[in-house]
Amino acid sequence: MLLLLLLLHRVAMVSAVKWVDEIIEAVPYAINEEFMNKLFTDYGIDYIIHGDDPCLLPDGSDAYAHAKKAGRYKQIKRTEGVSSTDIVGSFLSSFLSCHFCFCFC
Repeated sequence: MLLLLLLLHRVAMVSAVKWVDEIIEAVPYAINEEFMNKLFTDYGIDYIIHGDDPCLLPDGSDAYAHAKKAGRYKQIKRTEGVSSTDIVGSFLSSFLSCHFCFCFC
């Protein structure tokens, strides 16, 4: 697996977004009911929001089932023509075509 950005860099980029109040690190991919309730009580989160594409866990279940059941899930429409796969592909293409190579060991 190729790591494109370190967590430190991702946190810095997301922190720069004017609508971001706080970043919670080390959030599990599969959010169980206990962790979801911690988000609501300890962090004061009102809703868990995701795009309108399906988000499934490895076992095929809905990743946001707990939030939906609690009435704390909001879905947003994806922006037509914007693809994270295309963005990553463009990034990798630019990186691989670079004339300079850097080695971080």
